[in-house]
Amino acid sequence: MKLWQKLYVVLIIPILLILNIAIYLLFGITYKENIAAEKKQAVGDFGMIIDQIYGEMQQSQLNDKDVKNIIQKYTNYYKQQKIELGLWQGEKKKKIYYSDKAHFNTKKNSIKNNKVIKCYIDGHTRLMVFKMQKYKKKTFYFGYEKTLYNLDSMWKNIRIYYAIGSLVISIIMALFMIVVLQKCIKPVENLNETVKKMAGGELETRTDIKGSDELAVLGKNINIMAETIENNMKQIMDEAERKQWFIDNLAHEMKTPVTGICGFVEYMERAKISDEEKMECLGFIGHEAKRLQNMSYELLDLAVIRHSDIKKQNISMNKFTDELKKWQEKRFAEKNIKAEWEIKADRLFGDELLLEMLIRNIFENAFRATDEGGKISTYVYENEKNTVFEITDTGCGMEPEELEKIKEPFYRVDKSRSRKQGGTGLGVSLCQKIVEKHEGSMEYRSKKGVGTTVTVKIPL
Repeated sequence: MKLWQKLYVVLIIPILLILNIAIYLLFGITYKENIAAEKKQAVGDFGMIIDQIYGEMQQSQLNDKDVKNIIQKYTNYYKQQKIELGLWQGEKKKKIYYSDKAHFNTKKNSIKNNKVIKCYIDGHTRLMVFKMQKYKKKTFYFGYEKTLYNLDSMWKNIRIYYAIGSLVISIIMALFMIVVLQKCIKPVENLNETVKKMAGGELETRTDIKGSDELAVLGKNINIMAETIENNMKQIMDEAERKQWFIDNLAHEMKTPVTGICGFVEYMERAKISDEEKMECLGFIGHEAKRLQNMSYELLDLAVIRHSDIKKQNISMNKFTDELKKWQEKRFAEKNIKAEWEIKADRLFGDELLLEMLIRNIFENAFRATDEGGKISTYVYENEKNTVFEITDTGCGMEPEELEKIKEPFYRVDKSRSRKQGGTGLGVSLCQKIVEKHEGSMEYRSKKGVGTTVTVKIPL
């Protein structure tokens, strides 16, 4: 059974029961008020009739026959109004005259002064009133009966209308509740369908519940949760893809030097070669082994940086830049590359060894991209929040699509140039991790055939 059906069964029965009881009580109260009004009117009418009869009885000496005639006269007069009269004499209520024997006889023992008796006789509601009156030392009991034909007829029709109205209202209410409950449950079904699709892998699914009630808030929270899960899954998938790409590239990068080393070793073992050729082979083997060694060192550096905390401290800018200038002088002399510096900052905050590794890697990449006689310029300055390094080379530059991949491990803009100069393709990735550890940023701007500018921001 669905939720709306359970709610329907739980709600419709008490609602219809309460509704019908309320209507029944309303009609009952109205009926009682009508009976009370009729009783009050009966007492008033009876009092007026008794006064008239008693007045005639006092006018002269009357015998039983005269009294009977008087009662008969008034009975005939009021009969059109559905009123019957009766008369008894004495404490034992000896009958002198009564107009309807059966009715009055049934209530003779219940006669009390001015008490209205309601009874149901022959299918009709009747009101009876009795009153004691003294006349010439004699005690008379007058009886009054009024049949409520109109009231009975009206309430008979009302009961029919009540039954029909109650049935119609119950049907309308039942149908209305079905519509309302299905509409109220629809957001729940929407949420259920959304969660079902998410469980099936459709993480982009969202609810479309409008409003500000609890279900709408729940829908919004589910959307937020779905978005968070989707983003996290995307990050996980991206990370897994990057790891797989890293492993694939690492295998590829290692395959070339290892294959070369194995090939030259096998060649040296089987071929009869001169000492000069052996030296050439050993030189190649040493070069490729050096590449593998550099790659292992940089991979180790990446792992250490990724999983270790750094120790930040204030660094002397003069000492920091002097060390870098000395390194440049030795490294750049190989290709006669000119190094220019402009320093307008005296503060630097971070891990000195890592920051030195960062700048050296950027210089190394610029050195490899720059031909002989080129220039590498370094501009250091401060803004409100950061110490900024801008390193510009006059190298080969990069296309826009290459800039998007430059931070990926093992990516090389010019693979032949990088391998020839001993590059592993891990330098930029290493730089990026160092910058992330310092909560800074690193941006590349480049133009093919003109050069590249690297901007590094280290928070103060």
